[in-house]
Amino acid sequence: MSANHTYQEHALLLQLVKGDENAYRQLFISHWNQIYQVALGFLKTPEEAKDAVQTVFIKLWEKREKLATVENFDAWLFIMARNTILNILKQKATAASNYNIADVLPEDYLTPAMLLEYKQTTGLIREAIAQLPPQQSLIFRLSREQGMTHPQIAHELNIAPATVKSHMVRALNNVREYIRKQGGHTLIVCWLLIKSLS
Repeated sequence: MSANHTYQEHALLLQLVKGDENAYRQLFISHWNQIYQVALGFLKTPEEAKDAVQTVFIKLWEKREKLATVENFDAWLFIMARNTILNILKQKATAASNYNIADVLPEDYLTPAMLLEYKQTTGLIREAIAQLPPQQSLIFRLSREQGMTHPQIAHELNIAPATVKSHMVRALNNVREYIRKQGGHTLIVCWLLIKSLS
């Protein structure tokens, strides 16, 4: 993510703290697909994934005053999305077992332990990318760090778009496998990998 993008997002967050609906809309447009894709991967149905996204953004609006003190919005949003998805999964499990268990998952505040887990998984992803074959690593980095689309990468490297897609699929599989072997947190990995491709 570029420094300019980070600065623009921080400016949007400050506007959102003041109740700016346009800033809220821009953040929604920027992040809804990332949350939806992760939610869909775990909840399995588009309806539940859409409900999860809606819940996350309702909570974001309700807790907007706290954003002024948030140093890492992506990690904060991840924790909120993670807790929302886990709550939905837990509700499904308790409904299936006819238990009426109160919600005991932690609030979506970014605790030091959660931030450490997020940073450690980010580090594992960097390690995994460093171990990719050169062409996969280059294509992955162009997509992730420069925000280039597959057609743009294909044009830049003078290769077919299908070749770019093939390298990206293999790169993602290699990264996931590396993280799995290192014991990384699956939900964080999904979040960060989807973020890198959106």
